[in-house]
Amino acid sequence: MSRPNKWLQVVPVEEVVEDGVGRAFQVDGLDIAIFKWDQNYFALENFCPHLGFPLTEGIVQDGNVICGWHGWRVRLEDGGCSGKTLVARTFPCEVRGDAVWVEIPEKV
Repeated sequence: MSRPNKWLQVVPVEEVVEDGVGRAFQVDGLDIAIFKWDQNYFALENFCPHLGFPLTEGIVQDGNVICGWHGWRVRLEDGGCSGKTLVARTFPCEVRGDAVWVEIPEKV
């Protein structure tokens, strides 16, 4: 029987600004990037699926993080990469009160 995922508080909302860049955090042993775009918050593993460059080193345009290394576009909503089969890992993310929370899968 699998255990449920867990929600963890990551950062106060005022520390994630909609300025085109993300913030990196260590969350339960994972490198997570938190982005704010169009008044929504998104959580992705902080690695471009192409070659592993930190997504927080890129910039956000039109709901995509543009990797600073080779220009790959990673959609904040689902981690998909324009025209590519690789996908960045995403995590459910929501605001509770004055903090951003991320759902992390339980380790098996």
